[in-house]
Amino acid sequence: MQLMDKLRILFREENRLRLIIVLGITGIAMILLSGLLPKKQNAEPRAEPSTAVSAENDPDAYRILLEERLTELLSHMDGVGSVTVMITVGGSAEQIYASEIRDSHSENGSQTSSAPVLTRTNGDEAALLKETKYPAVRGAAILCTGGGHAVVQERVAKAASTLLGVPVNQIYVGQAARFSVN
Repeated sequence: MQLMDKLRILFREENRLRLIIVLGITGIAMILLSGLLPKKQNAEPRAEPSTAVSAENDPDAYRILLEERLTELLSHMDGVGSVTVMITVGGSAEQIYASEIRDSHSENGSQTSSAPVLTRTNGDEAALLKETKYPAVRGAAILCTGGGHAVVQERVAKAASTLLGVPVNQIYVGQAARFSVN
């Protein structure tokens, strides 16, 4: 009962303002102190896709990532079964760098010049990458255990067409060979 009596005293009208001020200051202090504490690192590192190499470093990384993601999605479709996907792309990734455009005006006329924007990281200077244009998908071949059924073929071709942004006639869907071990 002593705790209840102390709480009643704390919540009396004359003490409410003091209590609110103390709680507010305590909350602000906790927020400020939390910025000083070291940040926790997750005990388990986040799983990366098997194509951890970026598309800028490996021209095939983009195509491989598309194949893996399409395989994963199609394998969850009803009637498809196990899936193997091969995608063809046209060309390679194109990197576009930021540039600074300078206009200079003089009595003889005006001139425009451009120079790449440079960044410095760990003492190394490099051009600032503005965007990477990935190569266009040209087509795909998809083999799956359910590929012998016309309904499955149609659903897989439509899904791949939608995801890859290519017409259905550029996607082949067939039945995967079934091997038996004797």
